[in-house]
Amino acid sequence: MSGARYVGSVAGMLLVAGLASAQRPDFSGMWTLDREASDFTAPAFSGGRGGDDVGRLFITHAANGTVIVGAETNGLKAWSYTPGRELTIPVGRDTTMRAASRWEGERLVAEGTQGDMTMREVMSLSPDGRTLTIEVTTGTPEGETRNRLVYRSGRPVGACETWAMPCREFRQDVPAAAGAGAAREGAPR
Repeated sequence: MSGARYVGSVAGMLLVAGLASAQRPDFSGMWTLDREASDFTAPAFSGGRGGDDVGRLFITHAANGTVIVGAETNGLKAWSYTPGRELTIPVGRDTTMRAASRWEGERLVAEGTQGDMTMREVMSLSPDGRTLTIEVTTGTPEGETRNRLVYRSGRPVGACETWAMPCREFRQDVPAAAGAGAAREGAPR
């Protein structure tokens, strides 16, 4: 093999290896807490995020790498992490915390401080992508609390009418709004 071919082959292998290592887990989905596999004391998340009921999480993993986490009963106070950046996340009722996140291998690690409270959360997926584990460590002057939350992928069990945000039937054959065309006709061109 000529020297140029050998260098080209090695460069190609390094590129493929680099792309493979750059792929990160996608945490997106609806996650249901496996209470038997979990070990936690309320509040499960630092600063009370998610409220008292963390039985279901809804996670969006955006194309830019931002991970948005919302609990079913506290959806208006969702929190997000963008690896490599420091963001403000809600903690407590009316308080926020600055938290920085980063990738450590295939785990997303977030750390922050608010007054005397420190927070460290580590999110990871099982190899089959069906189990999300979140290790939460909260430090306060009273001591340290460690929670391990294990979630399973998929729709929650039970009739959706019993969920905190019940399901509804949405019609698929909804006609277009009558005024939609008229609004376009008067729009500037």
